[in-house]
Amino acid sequence: MGAGKTTLGKLLASEFSCEYFDNDFEMTKRYGYSQEELSSMPVIVLHEVESRYLADVLMQDAPFVTGAAASVVDYPENRALLEANTAIYLHIPLEQVISRAGNTGVGRQALAHDAEKVLTERYLRRDPLYRAVAALTVELTDQPQRDAEIISRFLRN
Repeated sequence: MGAGKTTLGKLLASEFSCEYFDNDFEMTKRYGYSQEELSSMPVIVLHEVESRYLADVLMQDAPFVTGAAASVVDYPENRALLEANTAIYLHIPLEQVISRAGNTGVGRQALAHDAEKVLTERYLRRDPLYRAVAALTVELTDQPQRDAEIISRFLRN
């Protein structure tokens, strides 16, 4: 949450002249849920929808750029999908995750009570999983264009 998936995704899609799929928007479009419905789903149900989206979007012909919900890495079948594709881990420090996440919107249902505790637990559990499946880990800066250039160089090689 708050890493910059949308910003970087749009920059890279523009550079590579391909389509960008925003996961929250695509879940509403593909499955008929409103943002409000996604935001109020029980967390386990939302994770199922996010996993379904990941599997569905990866069936499309490349090239394209998409973001994925952080939760997808929790499930072994999704980690296999990420490893089989060019997954890029957009890493920001825990303190930034906490300050950027907010507590409203899709995927923030569990943050209503003790957001810092929930985010810390998820971050510590997911960080090594993302590092293990990512083809590239980018230590993000406050300069999205610079971060996009790092990713672009990696993808061109």
